[in-house]
Amino acid sequence: MPFSLATIMLYGLGQVFAKETRAKVPSSNLLLILGANILIIWAIYWAIFRESGSHDLEAWLRAVVAAALSSIAFVTYYESLKHGKVSVVGTIAGAYAPWTVVLALIFLGETMSAGEGVGVALVVMAMLVFAYSADDGNGGRTNEFRGIVFASASLFLWGTSAALAKGVIPDIGNTNFIGVYALTCPAIWIGYWLVTGKGRFERPRSSSWLLELSMLCLVCGGITFYLAIQNGNVSIVSPVTNLYPVVTIAAAKIRLKEQLSPRQGAALAMLLISIPLFSL
Repeated sequence: MPFSLATIMLYGLGQVFAKETRAKVPSSNLLLILGANILIIWAIYWAIFRESGSHDLEAWLRAVVAAALSSIAFVTYYESLKHGKVSVVGTIAGAYAPWTVVLALIFLGETMSAGEGVGVALVVMAMLVFAYSADDGNGGRTNEFRGIVFASASLFLWGTSAALAKGVIPDIGNTNFIGVYALTCPAIWIGYWLVTGKGRFERPRSSSWLLELSMLCLVCGGITFYLAIQNGNVSIVSPVTNLYPVVTIAAAKIRLKEQLSPRQGAALAMLLISIPLFSL
């Protein structure tokens, strides 16, 4: 539970700080900086706590795929921040638990409780409400809808990555998975930066400390998330850590002065109600 609570705070605050710096530099530059933070911090973590032992090549490849899907999810997530409210797109992107449950039912042989079934239905309904309530009357519907599409892509990518990680961590160990992640994600983001940023690197001229704070929150939140999974029941850890949008929404209202329509507020309520249902 301490690791889960730490993840909620780190991810929740990291999303808001990411939104504040997103408009000032391209996504590819932000991911390059995030990749550098992950490579350094997670590599140090792996070097200190690494687990010895040999493992099958197939297990390592599954770990690489899981990390690669997560890295692509970050790309679509940062693009969603460009077009939508962080309180909306951040909540959608973070609601990947239902998709992970579906994959677990199909491929891992797990069962779904009645509470989990209701939770899946609420998440689907909430996403539909978001999609049809983004019109601001001034042509903003198309722009915000694009943000919802990117956020939804992140949802499915992170959900799939989490399901794969759940299956591979028992085989290679939590720390080794973090080591694979520390190498895979920066490599993919460098390629994305070379293609979209054409090799140009730019940092925000102001609030550079806020940018680094966002990166540190996201990087450290990833470590506490995997520690929570390692030390607790994943059926409890996953829905509990998915409560971080509550922190995002509260911080966005204070720092970014974002306002939600009544329908968007109802959709957020459905998402938040669905989260504890996944532990029933």
